[in-house]
Amino acid sequence: MKTLILSLALIASSFIFNQKKEYVCTPCGHECDATIHDKPGTCHACGMALVEKSSIKFKDLSFEDVCARLKSNPKLVLLDVRTPTEFKGTGDIPSFGHFKNAININVDELPNRLNELSKYKNQEVIVYCSHSHRSPRATYLLSTKGFSNVNNVAGGVSTIGQSDKDCLKAAFVSHGN
Repeated sequence: MKTLILSLALIASSFIFNQKKEYVCTPCGHECDATIHDKPGTCHACGMALVEKSSIKFKDLSFEDVCARLKSNPKLVLLDVRTPTEFKGTGDIPSFGHFKNAININVDELPNRLNELSKYKNQEVIVYCSHSHRSPRATYLLSTKGFSNVNNVAGGVSTIGQSDKDCLKAAFVSHGN
């Protein structure tokens, strides 16, 4: 009996050990996010670390999805990960606007400022930027740091003109760029 149990344990561990892991680029919003790799390393296209594909648990949302969630969840947290200048619309870079009541933390500062967001770990958090190149990285970071319900706005606020403006009128401040 011991031999049978030991044999089954060895077979099971061999199966688990030999399962092929898939790796992808740390989400950066570029095409390289979809490329599957067979070992860890660095993404040749953007230089980001390759992470296990199974560690990516967030979804990309459209603005229509965001509107629906804003209506159904008044405790929703909106996180804008652009620079403060982009968030306020005060620089030379088009900023497109921002969501009212959004929290603004630059993606580059986010790892050091996670404590400011810790009270939202169990709330829905929607992350956005201008073109959805910074927000996927921030969304991934939050999802790996204990945030249970965090998602990304696909395309960022640069695509808001393609959305139902009536839906966003009450929730969005346009900077007129």
